[in-house]
Amino acid sequence: MQLRGRLLLSDQSAVYHVMSRTAYSSLLFGNEEKETFMRMLFHQAAFAGFEVLGYCIMGNHIHLLLRVPPVDSLPDEVLLQRYKQYYGSQKTPQSTYSVEEFERILQAGGGEAVAARRRIISRMGDLPAFMRELKQRFTIWYNHKHGNKGTIWAARYKSLLVEDSLESLTKVAAYLDLNPVRAELVDDPKDYRWCGYAAAMGGNRLMRSALIEIFGQKHSFAQALKSYRVILYGKGCLGKGTLNSDQGRISAEKLEAVLREGGRVPAHELLRLRIRYFSDGMVLGSKSFLESVFREHRFVFGAKRSKAGIALPEGAWGQLHAMRDIKKNVYSSLNYEKQRDRP
Repeated sequence: MQLRGRLLLSDQSAVYHVMSRTAYSSLLFGNEEKETFMRMLFHQAAFAGFEVLGYCIMGNHIHLLLRVPPVDSLPDEVLLQRYKQYYGSQKTPQSTYSVEEFERILQAGGGEAVAARRRIISRMGDLPAFMRELKQRFTIWYNHKHGNKGTIWAARYKSLLVEDSLESLTKVAAYLDLNPVRAELVDDPKDYRWCGYAAAMGGNRLMRSALIEIFGQKHSFAQALKSYRVILYGKGCLGKGTLNSDQGRISAEKLEAVLREGGRVPAHELLRLRIRYFSDGMVLGSKSFLESVFREHRFVFGAKRSKAGIALPEGAWGQLHAMRDIKKNVYSSLNYEKQRDRP
């Protein structure tokens, strides 16, 4: 399924890099806003059945790495449990059931229960529904706190379909975690509280599990963290590749310290970050993954198109391919984000 340039897989588990910006040029999110959004993110994910594999909440935009499983049905006890946990003791909106009403309908059975199940399950396992509800809930909280009216988001979110593989997931996760370093907010991503890596380092159980998931559950957390640190700091040590714009980098001393701990960074894995393929490439992954997506969703693309995708440039990207060929202005401007993401 395609939604305005976004490719969504509705019949299988899929991973997406999701991005959304605020509506104003000035910064919106202070520490309390970031904490609240982070809390709402995990709350929404638990209800929808999503896995948060990575995230970074900046002053004026968000990045999420989400694994989205399809949800066709759930046992009533699981459905009700998620519903109760989602709304808790708070008053439910008039547009949906109260917790007591939903429980009564399920217990009574019949056609009303079938319709109620379908209505609630439609909000699960669905990326557009997830983002719409998450952003709406945060907007209500933000407007109430600041006496604001209307939307606080610039436009619809952007999403990139990402191959659920070690190579793709580690690179995109590092791209997210290095945002505050690139914006020169911190020298080390562990010092930026509102990203997945810092949360895992701080003991967050969900993000520690996410790191294990990224490595295919083949390592303990300690092993996965060690491997990821080598990738993260290796990527962050290189500049973005834009002439005279090599700001916001992991220092060579930090990288050397990580390497002395037992890691090694092959040259082909030292990637230049912030390249637009990570946000505008539509689909990211191996050549075979793009070819399979292209075949299964052939109707989405023009009749004249014959190739599934292109290899990412300069040979530094390993085996990654993107669905879109972004030939012009490949490297985004650092000054724009640096200016807007200052605290």
